Amino acid sequence: MNQKQVLFSTLVVLMLFGALYGVYKLVGGGPDDSLITKIKTEKPQERTMWNKNATHTLAVFSDHQCPACKVFHEYLSGFEASSSPNIDVTKKVAFVFRYYPLYQVHEHAFPLAYAAEAAAKQGKFEEMTNRFFADQVKLETVKDLKPYLAQVAKEFKLDEKKFQADMNDGALQSVIQNDLALGEKLGVNATPTFYLDGEKLESLPPADLLKILKGLK
Repeated sequence: MNQKQVLFSTLVVLMLFGALYGVYKLVGGGPDDSLITKIKTEKPQERTMWNKNATHTLAVFSDHQCPACKVFHEYLSGFEASSSPNIDVTKKVAFVFRYYPLYQVHEHAFPLAYAAEAAAKQGKFEEMTNRFFADQVKLETVKDLKPYLAQVAKEFKLDEKKFQADMNDGALQSVIQNDLALGEKLGVNATPTFYLDGEKLESLPPADLLKILKGLK
């Protein structure tokens, strides 16, 4: 085979590889670039914790009834304490909560997400989410959420009438559905799933996540 034939064969292989990669992306082999951009740059004001103006974005797809989500949430929330040795992380990262209710296995996944978003409309998203995770074991035995949610809303001094109306509002519920759809398109299949600056972080323990966050410039 002469040099021209070798060059031609190489070009054919490269073109074939490119075509196959295009098909791979088209049929769902990887998330669309627009989805990566969305998860990297979009910061819903009410659900963005730490530094909202930070250049780095840590997004988590989470479920209030997921035990692993509780572990990570309480670990990361601890960084906010003024005495925390990790408070520097909160100054360089915007921490975005994305709803990913595992409704197939968690009875209250959607209602709790609706309640958290309704609380967000009154500036109490983080407080409500912290409370749901703190009460996670208790909520496993609760069948009727209405009395529980009414009590928590009262404790947080929410406008209870607005809180209830917002929970049942279709536009609010679509926020949760949109997060769920985004996660599914990205290939999220477990909670919590983290994305740092648009890049998916594979399953890792809290200490390893901290190491990554500490290394950010």
